Formats: sequence, C-alpha cells, structure tokens
Amino acid sequence: MKCIPTLLLLLNAFFAGAQSLYDLDQIVEIRIYFSQSDWDYQMDTAKAGSDSYLLADSVRVNGEVFEKCGVQYKGNSSYDAGRAKNPLHIKLDYDKNNDYQGFTDLKLGNGWSDNSMIREPLCFAILGQYMDAPRGNFARVYINDAYYGLMNNAESIENKFILEHFYSSKNVFVKCNPVSIGAGLGNGPNLAYLGNDPVSYANKYELKSDTGWSSLIQLCDTLNNHFGSFEQIADVDRFLWMLAFNNVLVNLDSYTGTFRQNYYLYRDHNRQWLPIIWDLNMCLGGFSVAGGNAGALTPTTMPTMSHTLHKSEAGWPLIQKLLNDPFYSKMYLAHLRTINAENFVNGQYKILANELHDLVDQAVQTDTNYLSTYDNFQASLSTHTPGSNGAGVSPGIFLLMDARAAYLQNVLSAAAPVISNVTVANAGQFGETATISASVTNATGVYLSFRYKKSDRFLRVPMFDDGAHGDGAANDGVFGAECPLLSLEVQYFIYSENLQTGAFSPERAAYVYYKIEPALAAAAPGELSINELTASNATGIENEAGKNQDWIELYNQTDQTLGLAHLFLATNPANLEKWQFPATAFIAPHEHLLVWADNLNLDLLEQHTNFALSKSGESLFLSDGTTIYDEITFGVQATDHSMSRCPDGVGSFVPTSSPSPRATNLCLSAAYSPATGPEIQVMPNPTTRLLTIKSQEPFSQAILYTSDGRLCQITDQGQMDLSSLQAGLYWLKVRFPDGRFALQRVGKLD
Repeated sequence: MKCIPTLLLLLNAFFAGAQSLYDLDQIVEIRIYFSQSDWDYQMDTAKAGSDSYLLADSVRVNGEVFEKCGVQYKGNSSYDAGRAKNPLHIKLDYDKNNDYQGFTDLKLGNGWSDNSMIREPLCFAILGQYMDAPRGNFARVYINDAYYGLMNNAESIENKFILEHFYSSKNVFVKCNPVSIGAGLGNGPNLAYLGNDPVSYANKYELKSDTGWSSLIQLCDTLNNHFGSFEQIADVDRFLWMLAFNNVLVNLDSYTGTFRQNYYLYRDHNRQWLPIIWDLNMCLGGFSVAGGNAGALTPTTMPTMSHTLHKSEAGWPLIQKLLNDPFYSKMYLAHLRTINAENFVNGQYKILANELHDLVDQAVQTDTNYLSTYDNFQASLSTHTPGSNGAGVSPGIFLLMDARAAYLQNVLSAAAPVISNVTVANAGQFGETATISASVTNATGVYLSFRYKKSDRFLRVPMFDDGAHGDGAANDGVFGAECPLLSLEVQYFIYSENLQTGAFSPERAAYVYYKIEPALAAAAPGELSINELTASNATGIENEAGKNQDWIELYNQTDQTLGLAHLFLATNPANLEKWQFPATAFIAPHEHLLVWADNLNLDLLEQHTNFALSKSGESLFLSDGTTIYDEITFGVQATDHSMSRCPDGVGSFVPTSSPSPRATNLCLSAAYSPATGPEIQVMPNPTTRLLTIKSQEPFSQAILYTSDGRLCQITDQGQMDLSSLQAGLYWLKVRFPDGRFALQRVGKLD
C-alpha cells in the first residue's frame, strides 16, 4: 500500500473540493499518440505560425483513453524549437466532447529554469491557502510510448475554474500575459490607463470573453485617475494577497517584476474585478529581474528585496496606489506577515518541498530530456545551481527563503493589534440580529466584515468600544457590532489597525472566515410547491455559465422563510434522493426560487442539480426522501415553453408559451376555473363579506389565496369572512381527504 506523506495528505484535505487530477501526492501518467512521424516538426511549425493544434490519434490520462485531442507547444521563454522537451497544451475536447474528471485542458510545463522541478506545485499549494488559485502536481508524459519526461501539471485557468471559484463564467475575462514579452510592450499589462482606444491595450492583454475592452479600460482609468472609487469595482483584499504573495516568495515573473504579467482578471457578477495568479515555475527567485529602481537581483540580494518594492514607481500603478493608501497598506503588511509566518519562519514549506522532491526523484533520474542534470536536481533545494533563466544561477530554495523569512520577520516586527475572544451573542434564529464582539489591544480602529454567501461581497462596518454595541462596558478593550442573520451561513472576519500595521482574525481572511449558522424552520408538506418548469430551453434565460438550460421553479406559499436542506428533487420515485438542496438553501416568503436542472451539481448564484429534465416528458418529485411534498408528470414539451401552476403554488399545471422564471406565472383569464375534485359551489360570488362553500362530498380544508398565490385564509368550515380583504380577484382551493382538490375564482367587492 502506498504511504501518502503527512503534509501532502493535509493539503489535499484542505483543497477537498478540487479534483484528484491535481492531488499533490500523485504523478499523473499521460500518453500521447500521433500517427504523424514528424509531430515535433509540425508542432514547431504551428508554434512559429498560427499556433494551431496538431490532432493526436488519442491521449491517455491515467489509462483513460480520449480520441481526437488537440496538442500544441506553449510558452514563451520556456519554449525553444531546439529544446528536447517543450511545454504542452493538450485540448481533450478539440474534436470530441471529451473531459477527464470535468477537465478539458491540460497545461504541462517543462520545468525550464527550475532544477528542482517543484517550484510550481509547491507555490500553488502555498498560494491556495490565501486566495482562489489553480492547483498543480506532476505528470510523466509519453509520446508514442517513448518517455518524453517529467512535467509540471498545472490546472488551466478556463471557464471551469472561473465558474467553480467565482460563481459565474459569462462575464469579462482577461489574460494579462502577452504572447511576446519585452520589445514593444513598454510596461506590459501593468494596468496603466492608456486612453479609451482598445487598440492601445490589445498587445498587452488578451480578452478571453467575447466582449470587455471598455470594462478593462474602466478598471485602468479608475485605478489611476479615480482611486477613491477603486474598491467599488475591485476586490482590493484579493489584489493585496496577490502582491503580498509575489513579494514574500520573490515571484518576479509576475505583476511585481519587470514584465508585470502572468495573472488573469475576472469581472464577476458583482461587477467586481478579481485577480488570479498564474505560471509559478519561476517563483522563489527563478526569475531575477525586478525591474524599475531594483533592476536585476541575485541570490545574494533577493533575500533582502524590499517588502514595499515599487511603492514609489508609477510603472506599477497597482502597487503604487495600494501601498501608498494608509488603510490598504496596513492590510498588505498583515498579509506579508501571515504568509511569511505560516510557511517560512516556521519551516513548514521545507516539509512539503522535501516530500515533493522525493516524490519526483525517480521520474527525474530517468528523464533523458530533463533540462538540467540529476546532480543539479539533487542539490537544488539547499544549493545555488546553474540556471537557464538568463541569470546564470537558480537559487537554492532553502538558502533563499530561510534568509528571506528572517529579513521579513525583522522588517515586519512592528507591534500589530491583537484580536482575541471572538464571540457571537444571539446567534440562534434566522432573521434575528446577532452581536459579534472581540477583545482587541494596541488598535486605533476595529472593523467587522460580513456576507451572507460566498458569492457576495463582504460588507465592512466599524466596531465600537462604547458600551452600546454588545461590547460590554465602555473602554474595556472589547469591541462590538451588530450583524443581521439573513442567511443560514453568515460569514465574517475582523480587521484591526494601528498607526504602523494591521491584523486579521482569522489571519487568512477574507479567504478564510468565521461562520454563524442560524436555525430556521424546515419547510413542511403543503408549504412549498413545484411552481413551474422548462424542459427545453433554447432561447430563454441563461445560467451563470451563459448557457440556456432546463430549470425548475419552487414557490413558498407561506409568510415564513423556510429551510430547504432536508429536501430533494428527483425524476424517479425509486430514487427520491437524487439531488439534495445545499445545507444553506432557504426560500423567502412567497418567493419564486429557481433551481437549474443542468447536471452541474453546483451551488453557485443559484442551485444546480445533478440531472436535467427530459423534453420527451417524465415526472418530477419534491420530497424529503420519504414523503412527497409535490410532484408533476408532464408529456412532450415544446421548446421554450413551460409547465406552470395557475395560480402560483396552488393551481393545476398548464402549458404556456410565456415562461415566467423567478416571477408570478402568467396565468389565464379570470374565467379559468379547473376542477380536479368533486363539484363545489361558492356563494355569493362575488361577495362583499361572507363566502359560503358547498360541496358534494365533505372537504378537509378550504384555502384562499391572492391572485398571485399568497396565502390569505384557511378554514375547515363552510364559510369564510372576506370583509378585511381588499377588493379584487382571489383563488379558492378546496382540498378533499383523498388528496383531490377543486379550484375556483372568487371576487371580493368593496
């Protein structure tokens, strides 16, 4: 049995939501088969020209076979036509609908400039503790069964990554990594404002979405010319984590270095820009040119690289603006201190580095295309070795980072605020207001940030030590603030600053946070209905990925917010537990809640099931796994039509050519009065006050709803008093003991 190293096991558990293709404890096996004997020449030619793909007969990933995949060489400095092993991009879905564990793009690096072969997986693992980041491990690659060599296997920043981390993928998406670097690019994709003409940006940035140049220009304009509004359009904290990571880990082939590249930007559903770091094979000093006033560094000068590098240089506007802002600069210092303390001062990075180094030792030793020597590989952690990065030397990872950790610990030694005893009072029920308090010392300001789901922005409010905000006595060092409990998982963190620096609790905030989980009554039978569905959506609403997919709408008939975590949706009565609502799912009073039936099985801006609906017709069940709360059986569905309850929540289903997702159903005229149960009489109708209900059989319940499905009255008697209701049209639903019902329109007069 294989023994998984302890730290690798812990890190794989930390990233439990990710796929095993990138688990740190494994080396993936990838075999590429070309029928073309001159495949290398053809891919070199494509790289020099149109950068197109060469069609492979098949690609095998851990033994799973995929036919008609596209393969191309990738990379800038890491690629050379005369090099024995070049970076590869494999597109599994190039000519067929292929994917491996949901992944369609494989990005394989050749370890250029990294004699250790571990820089990228190691640094991605560190980065992933503080912000959304791709994962990386290793792959043994074979071409036509000949060992091509050991390669770094890095998760591709594509729509799948964006969707799963940022809850949508149809918005503006930008790659900040020019195809050609150096000449003609000036300061590269540094977020400088270059005017309103997209042409000025086109050679620095690559638009990955269909549109977005105007949004990117707005970002650059706001950063440079209207910085006071920058926080309105950018996740400032995430940008600060990016800059702090680059600085601590001497990651200079990045925004922080001379080329200001190797990152992505995504503008999410909140119209907020988010950065994603990419390409870490030259992290930990593998690239030496800091640019600007710092110029080129050496293994001797890298450990003492300024922790505020480029703070005063206009060529790095993101750094200049953020680090010269008194509020943000202290957050940045806190992030520097956290990354350094949690990985380098305590030596934790060495444990992981040694485990990764041992993992790939044999694969490197047998790699005849390895770009260095096995002796250099063995020495690369503790010794400076010859480099292929233009500087002539590759820093020994431990030599560099032990010295850098000591330097940063010294320059970041200013006494920070101390946050302790974080406490929540009155956190019991949904809809109530909790008080969050904490003991804080050595602080000039304390702030609470909270949100209601991961796709929300954090709202920052001040905390007080005045005795009036659930903080105990005034001036006792305990700070408090109120937080309305408007979801089933309220996420929060605390930030404090003084004149020198800042501190977070938890320290990895906002990527890691505290939680409050209020209680909420679970929906009971009769309170919740399947209200509408579309099983063939071609031109209607789009999901977060920009796709037209099937959807299901539920309706809450009550005046109460209801929890949904115990409920399931299914299309087979023999498997009622097909898809369960997330633990945090709820539905507000009289809300129309939309659930996507699109096979994504994700909790994004809305919930997504692990099944789709059949256009040919089938049944749909809402249940708690045992008791069926509601169901519908429908036949063949016309494209862009829906099955809708009329009225909402209580009526029978009717086909409509006008779907109304997330809104009141577009029902028929007032004359529409289906009756599925025994005949009933309602007198007088319309009425000014009393309504008498007569039936051929005894009924169990009569329920009166507004025309849009809101509950008005319930009775088990034969009469209702409508005197308190406004004039208008209402629906009366009469239920019978065997489950049948009759529906009747009722008019109320003044």
